[in-house]
Amino acid sequence: MKLKCPFFGRIFLCVSLLALAVGCMDLNMSIRPTNLPAGDKLPLHAVLVLNQDLPDFKYEFNHNGVVYPFGTLLQDCARQVVGASFQQVDEVTSSEKAFGNLSADIVLIPRPVKVERHLAMYGWDTNDFTLVVEWVAKDRATQNTVWQRTITADASEKLSDDVWHPGYLVQKLFDDLSIKTHEAFQKAPELRNKP
Repeated sequence: MKLKCPFFGRIFLCVSLLALAVGCMDLNMSIRPTNLPAGDKLPLHAVLVLNQDLPDFKYEFNHNGVVYPFGTLLQDCARQVVGASFQQVDEVTSSEKAFGNLSADIVLIPRPVKVERHLAMYGWDTNDFTLVVEWVAKDRATQNTVWQRTITADASEKLSDDVWHPGYLVQKLFDDLSIKTHEAFQKAPELRNKP
C-alpha cells in the first residue's frame, strides 16, 4: 500500500517501529523504589500477605501480544509501602499464617484487580497505563475487615515526548501506586485509631 501523505507515512512507520520495539523488549523490567514522604509510621504490627495470586499476576496487551509480568513489581511495591507505613511488618504467603501470628494487630492483603493499556497511534496521542489494586486490612484477632480501599494508579506520556519509554511509563505507574497507597494508609482513621 502506498501512502500519498509523507506525514502520515512517517507516523505509521514510527508507530510500527514502536510496536516492534515494545514486542522485542525484555519485560522482566525492574523499577527503583518510590520516594515516599517521610511521616509517622502507624503504631501497628502488620502482617503482609503475599499469596501466589500476586507474584503470578500478568497483563497481556493484546495489541501486540506483549506480556507485562507485574507480579514481582507488585510484591516489591507492597513491601516498600507497608514497610514505610507501619511500625512493624512481617511477611507471609497465606492468610492462615497471617492470622496465626499472635503478636500482630492487623493483616494486610493486596489484590490486583485490573490493568488497562492504551498505545498511542499519533504524535499528539498518549501512551497510558492504569493499574487497580485492592487492599484489605483485617483485625488479626477477630478476622473482621476493618479497612478496605481500591487504589487506582495512572501513568501517561505523549508519544512525542523525548523521555517516553515503556520502562519509564511503568516506573511512573508504580510511583503513582506507591504514593497513593501510602497516603491511603496514613489517612485511614480505622488504622490510625485502632486500639
